[in-house]
Amino acid sequence: MINIYIGISKNQVSSYEEILKLDENSSSVNILISNKTIKNSSVLWDEVIYADKSFNNQSNSGVSAIYNITKKILQYKQVVKKLKKYKDKKNTTLYFTYVEDILTNYLLYSFNKNIKGIVVEDGTLNYYPHTIDSLSKKKIYLKWMLSNFYGLRFKLYKGHSSGIESKNVSKQYVRVPELSMFPNKSEKLPYPKRNISFTNTFLVIGQEGYINQLGEKRYKENLMELVHLMRSDANYADIKTIYYKPHRNGKRINFFWFQKQFNSKEVIYLESDEPLEDLYFNTLGSRHIFSFDSSALLNIYLESKDDQRGNLNFNVLLKYNYLLEPIFKKFKFNIYK
Repeated sequence: MINIYIGISKNQVSSYEEILKLDENSSSVNILISNKTIKNSSVLWDEVIYADKSFNNQSNSGVSAIYNITKKILQYKQVVKKLKKYKDKKNTTLYFTYVEDILTNYLLYSFNKNIKGIVVEDGTLNYYPHTIDSLSKKKIYLKWMLSNFYGLRFKLYKGHSSGIESKNVSKQYVRVPELSMFPNKSEKLPYPKRNISFTNTFLVIGQEGYINQLGEKRYKENLMELVHLMRSDANYADIKTIYYKPHRNGKRINFFWFQKQFNSKEVIYLESDEPLEDLYFNTLGSRHIFSFDSSALLNIYLESKDDQRGNLNFNVLLKYNYLLEPIFKKFKFNIYK
């Protein structure tokens, strides 16, 4: 059995390694596709194929989007060359998170006719309806045109964007199977329980991907509403430090503008490739957390120890994805609209 894992982010790699630990005695050959900025546990992998650069995308214009998609395709082509020896192998399984990604799309639909797929949660995508029609037509057209031009076929997929509805995909690993889309094809994704060293600070989880999707003006307006929400929080007067962690993808906000909204507070911008969850449990420990609909909210809640969850103050300002309201309600987060 050959297993190929596409690890675009540290969270994805960590989830794959938790799955591998369930069956450490397996005789399968496990191949990880990742990049050198993402740490992995070398003892779990038989082969690691590294891309030259980070997979992150911080495009802020149409021109930079074309440049970044092209750069990524050329990186992916180098990866595919290194996978060539597996092209005709039987008993091959691809572990991935979503089929909008060009490399995932190519490997699942065009690389090997025998390949089977398994979806692994990375974010909130697995918990609400999302198809190719949910995406920017301009973005999809660019991906389709550029990837096909460079010889890395991108299929205009049907069904849910996770790929769970594809004929050659058997199941998905998710953190909360009973709340996921297609629970009958879902298994529980193992994840660690972690201790929190609490600090009396605010943490804002940015979602800059929405700038690219729906515009900078709207994001700034919604962020201003989030600022007002923070200022009105009963704990605001006692807070001295506010952290802002941007998403790894998307145009960056004007941090000086954001900083000015909190004159008497220390505001720290956390530009780091380290996953927010690791930063949170290892360093930040903020008792009060604010965001729009970030998956990191769920990850922090689920990974925290049961006896510590009651000390956490989760605040969700639903301005984008209202379909996630049921899952936030399930965990009794404070929800604002």
